[in-house]
Amino acid sequence: MKYSNLATSLLAIVLLNGCLEVEDNDNSDIQALIDNQTQIITEDNKMTIKGVVVDALDLKPVDNALITVKVGSTELISNFEVTNGDFELTGLPQSSDIDIIISSPDNQFLARTFFTQTFYGSKDSVDDFGNFAVSESVDVEISVIDNEKSSALTTLEFVAFSHSGTNSSAYKYQHVSTFNADTGIYTITLPKFIDTSIRANLDIDKDGEVDYLPELNNLLRGRDLYIGSANTKEFSTVYINEVHAASDLEIRLSLVDETAQPLLGATFYREDSVVDSTYDESTNQYVIRTQIKDSLSLQLPAFINNGNKYQSSAFTVSKLDDGNLRIVKNGVYNNCCVVIPMTEVINFALAPQAIIESETAVEVVLAAADVNLVDSSFSVFYSQGIAIDVENILLTNDHAFTVLKGDADENDQISAGTTLITGGISFPVTFALSLNDTRLTVTPLTPLTIADSYHYNIKSVMNKATLEKADIYNDELTFQINANSDGIFSAADIKLDNENYTTNGVAIIANNSAGDVANPNNWSNYAQLYFPLNINALQKLTLRQTSVIRNGISSVDFQEYSVVVDGIINAADVGIVHLAENESVINQAFYRPVIMKSAQIETQKVYRFNTWVYISDNTSTETNSISFDYSLETKTGEVSTGTITIPVQ
Repeated sequence: MKYSNLATSLLAIVLLNGCLEVEDNDNSDIQALIDNQTQIITEDNKMTIKGVVVDALDLKPVDNALITVKVGSTELISNFEVTNGDFELTGLPQSSDIDIIISSPDNQFLARTFFTQTFYGSKDSVDDFGNFAVSESVDVEISVIDNEKSSALTTLEFVAFSHSGTNSSAYKYQHVSTFNADTGIYTITLPKFIDTSIRANLDIDKDGEVDYLPELNNLLRGRDLYIGSANTKEFSTVYINEVHAASDLEIRLSLVDETAQPLLGATFYREDSVVDSTYDESTNQYVIRTQIKDSLSLQLPAFINNGNKYQSSAFTVSKLDDGNLRIVKNGVYNNCCVVIPMTEVINFALAPQAIIESETAVEVVLAAADVNLVDSSFSVFYSQGIAIDVENILLTNDHAFTVLKGDADENDQISAGTTLITGGISFPVTFALSLNDTRLTVTPLTPLTIADSYHYNIKSVMNKATLEKADIYNDELTFQINANSDGIFSAADIKLDNENYTTNGVAIIANNSAGDVANPNNWSNYAQLYFPLNINALQKLTLRQTSVIRNGISSVDFQEYSVVVDGIINAADVGIVHLAENESVINQAFYRPVIMKSAQIETQKVYRFNTWVYISDNTSTETNSISFDYSLETKTGEVSTGTITIPVQ
């Protein structure tokens, strides 16, 4: 607006004076004024920051350093010299993402990049960005041995990140390993006193699946070979096993009745898809040509042959670690298993059991050991055709809970002023029958979004032949929905709550369900750290409590909290319900604690960690907060450090 107003004023002066000769159209004076005003505007948008470059070992200022500052691809400051740690950088844009690259002119420490953001303020102000920790380097060596070949694997590349903050250009500053073909050792240079993990992609052929598995399961993160805190391990030996690709397999199956006579006309399925097969009349065998990686299961649904009825059957072929094959048969005479040497052609017999409709009960031939990862569906393969009502299919989460307040329904027998909390939630499902009504597939109507434990239970089915209902054994499944590790966690997501029914000194809920006024006091209580579900994206999170402000009085108070270690969350999961301080509660949620006095958003699940700091709410008149240094690492290897001050809710 300054530029626009100036240009308008200058134009008005020219028009009013009317004294410029036609041939004298040199507007240099006007342009000079405009340029000068633009310069003033630009200078108004500049700012100064200061900080200290310190050694990560003891947090003492380093003797000398060089600083380069970039905004996007533009380098604003190049090799600014720092002595005794302290520096001030001027002429930086306000409210902008900046990259600060700190290096050593004499190789006393490893270069490190800090992704941060400037604030908005007057051009005369100086913003203090605190410490910028750097560290001397250490060369970490890793030997990766292929167990089968007893030799080094040569095709990996280890990478690491030690920058602070987040930025799309972080990959430009990653640490990358080199490989010595003579010694068979990978070497990667890391900051010695900054916690840094390394990882190498084990999906060599880029098909979405790992080609090698480490002997130790804790060294696998997704598709990566992972070594945590690698900067503390100057030499590591990792043993791996190759994951063999799918191999050709020819199944020659003799399908016979109880008298060992061939049964013709059978159709085999893999789940709901027909499996291609031919019949070799010279050997009376079904020939199925397929591929096997780890295991495969084929089903034969109940069928009729020459007027005789046969129940469903199935078989599973699995590769064993010792190189042999294991064949397991279900729903047939002589159910069991056999182990044979690994070969490209296998021969065995399957004898489905004959059905006597008045005597033969429905059984489970094969039930899925886990749910479908795409839609959380569950499949059961029965010995005979069934019918079922959706009311007889249950999908529950016993860790979840339902809340019924006294003012919700006058007919619910819960008196006003009382809330009933009950453990367990049921989810609506849909189902489908296939393979001559022998295969049941149950799917939730809506996706299961909360990472938790769930349970499928098929209460009863009806035998279509006899119209009898029965509760069948083994058609239930307890399963886990894993947390999404692709979320984005920020230190700003962390909240502090002293759980005293107030927030900012004001009641969270003003009246109970009977309409009675609640009068909670802003009394001191232990402050709890709250973390959202996206904490599951972290491999590590450490909070170092540095100071506490109680009612405006600051005190130094050091505590260290290891909230996430090696992907394991050391915080309790709780539910949140907002209830007034004077509400009576009947709590029948036995699997998960339900917090009723917190200001956090109502939810079925959130993570909670006790600081044991006794403190009141932060209000407009009394400051109550806790400050932390934080260090976090995502499961993808991104590292971020910094400081944060969290007000108490």
